[in-house]
Amino acid sequence: MGSLLAVSLGPVQDFIATARRTRDLFAGSRLLSEAAQAAAEALAQAVGPEKLIFPAPDSVDELGALGEAGIANVLLAFIPEGQDPSGLGQRAVEAARAYLVKKAQELFTAEKHAPYVEQGAALAQVQDLLEGYYAYVPLASEADYPQARGRLMALLAARKNTRNFSPVSWGREAFKSSLDGARESVLLLPDDPKQADRVRLELGLRRGEYLSGPDLLKRWWPTAHGFVSTTHMAVLPFWEGAKAKGAETLVEKALESLNALAEDEARVSVYHPVLKNTPFAGYDVRLLYESRLEEFPALEGPGQLEAAKEILRRLWGKLRQEGIQAPPGGYYALLHADGDRMGEALDRLGHPQAHRAFSRALALGFAREVKGIVEAHGGGLAYSGGDDVLALLPLHTALRAAWALAQRFQKVMGEAFEGVPLEQPPTLSVGLAVVHHLEPLQDALDLARRAEKLAKEGREGEEKRNALAVAYSPRAGSELMVRGRWDEEPRLTQRLLRLADLLRLGEVPARVAYELQELAQEGEALRLPQEALMAEARRILGRKEMKRGHKEELAQWLSGKEGVGRLADELLLARPFAEALEQAAAPTENREVWDAH
Repeated sequence: MGSLLAVSLGPVQDFIATARRTRDLFAGSRLLSEAAQAAAEALAQAVGPEKLIFPAPDSVDELGALGEAGIANVLLAFIPEGQDPSGLGQRAVEAARAYLVKKAQELFTAEKHAPYVEQGAALAQVQDLLEGYYAYVPLASEADYPQARGRLMALLAARKNTRNFSPVSWGREAFKSSLDGARESVLLLPDDPKQADRVRLELGLRRGEYLSGPDLLKRWWPTAHGFVSTTHMAVLPFWEGAKAKGAETLVEKALESLNALAEDEARVSVYHPVLKNTPFAGYDVRLLYESRLEEFPALEGPGQLEAAKEILRRLWGKLRQEGIQAPPGGYYALLHADGDRMGEALDRLGHPQAHRAFSRALALGFAREVKGIVEAHGGGLAYSGGDDVLALLPLHTALRAAWALAQRFQKVMGEAFEGVPLEQPPTLSVGLAVVHHLEPLQDALDLARRAEKLAKEGREGEEKRNALAVAYSPRAGSELMVRGRWDEEPRLTQRLLRLADLLRLGEVPARVAYELQELAQEGEALRLPQEALMAEARRILGRKEMKRGHKEELAQWLSGKEGVGRLADELLLARPFAEALEQAAAPTENREVWDAH
């Protein structure tokens, strides 16, 4: 009948996560997706688009639409008898590499960039960047598909573990990359440090930054220039609050005055949908943070920096008179989501056409919709490939965005596997990291991935998967991480939003969280019986100045093995969400509305 061919491109996490700016992150994910699209196009042209199983286009042209949604890094195709699966696997890998090299040549030889790039070394590094592996197995009949696919994926995993080690062709005596420390910088800069930094500024680099060929490919990737930053995400609740109070003009005039001082360095062009109708598409958002004004060289002149700070102080005073929380907050959310039990579900699909139908449902029903869901909640989608999502979100909408994604995924999977004998269709586990916008991006990514891992695996004794884990990394204080399953009553998103509302209304004293936290720690150290722990927690709630209904409401959430400690952590975790919701002037919701979420 033919063969099944699987092609894997990578390294995914290393390539995407090697990022200092969010646009590096976005560009890395888009580059990998577009390289996978080039590989898929090579296969589709050789065997026909209808032979591709993942992705599953109806035509070669439709691959472009699927590519917009994001194509995952593992491709699966049926190779008819008489065609060489090994040769086609190699052709797909070469097509992906050629795509990256072609794009790199276009960028590196552009008039603006060419004088400052060591062309040979830069292109050699890009050529060596992508790891491509493939494996294939014979497929005797459609009935043999589940077993053949299982053998194929095991064979591909074994091949990936047997890496190729080729001699480096691009080594040279130069500074190492500022991003990964692995490759040498390919920048050709003036010897004078000040002149070198001026060149870096013209090239979109930071002071003192040294970048390799792959780093420059990401930094100069055209679509990446319109991607939002962590600072944009942190400032959006503030902007929503200013709009709600009709104070947009005050903010815009302050930005104009700051721009006049900072000169051209404060002018930007960020064309992202969530920044439409905001001043941050044209003015550098860093201008609204006093601690970041020193990053603008033009403000180093006599009195310039102090004049800029005075503009901000006058702005904050005027906004506070209007009842607006100022200055902007410093935290945002990084979301990482992944599907649960996908392999188990795919094993129940009995033939290639069923898998192909599933691939289309996943791509068109979920992956293509993710961008709209994220942007509807004011966020920026960094990556969407199959069941994998990475996005930045402002805090005042992050919890609802996580729930919206989980709902959409469950709906699509329920429809895709309708009639398939499964205990439960695949679900979505989500990690949400609440991080300060000045924290290194790689640290934020690590926290989001650890949160997603906790959501998927749970703690000892907890049911795995189908969960949300929210991690909070305050600049001063200990890291917190709370997990809740999507099928809990109430859900973790509901609990946190409710607690945030109670904190905003002043209905829960701040000290409650710390007293419950101390009690949970003492209970664990002294191995107190659960009944005694619960009784003491209720006593703590009972003697606080709170409405009776709120005391009873919180007391209901104390049940369970980690009830006391979890409620304490949730109260602490709800605070940054409460501050963001308050700054965004979001309405507090009554209990009936909250129950409906």
